Amino acid sequence: MRIFIDVDVQNDFCEPKGALYVSGSPNDLYRAIVRHAGERAIPILGSVDSHVFDAWEFASSGRAGPQGEKPNFPDHCVKGTHGWLKVEGTLPARFRFVPNVPNLDAEWYASEVVDQRASGLYFEKEVYSLFANPNAERVLEAIARRAGAPLDLVVFGVATDYCVRAAALGLRERGYATTVLTNAIRGITEEGSARALDEMRDAGCRLSTWEELCGSSV
Repeated sequence: MRIFIDVDVQNDFCEPKGALYVSGSPNDLYRAIVRHAGERAIPILGSVDSHVFDAWEFASSGRAGPQGEKPNFPDHCVKGTHGWLKVEGTLPARFRFVPNVPNLDAEWYASEVVDQRASGLYFEKEVYSLFANPNAERVLEAIARRAGAPLDLVVFGVATDYCVRAAALGLRERGYATTVLTNAIRGITEEGSARALDEMRDAGCRLSTWEELCGSSV
């Protein structure tokens, strides 16, 4: 069962006026992928960076993380703001957001995806990995059980050297067949992106382009 994995395609990362804009974000391609998925009833699972106004990641908060981290990012993806919202045209017709709280009903969310009542699920998270949301792993497992077939996961989004890397490596660590669309991701630095691509390849990810995978362009 093919599923697209949308990593953080949000205004603060993907639009030029965003607080943490990733230069060259291919937003038209992201819209094309979502259209393609909708036309073929392919589910989309995604992550959305979701913060409160005084998140410890923010330089403005003066706070440190649970292990003393102080990344000192500018304020970004504060839930409910324009920067938190998905890029225009990158939400399917029917979608749900999965809160970043433990022990939600994984089987219910899986039924929404497999039975096509909701064609998109977006896991809220505060740090890089999709799996920082405690429900993501359980929902993926439930989808695979309910589908009765191996999952074929296709990753796109930002940023290659941070959240894309974390999502792809997390999927491979859990044994999922994972393809990363190299022309549908963008990174912060060339060096960091090259290292991340090498890591993803070494972990068993297939590296492909949108055109190679689906035989179509934007």
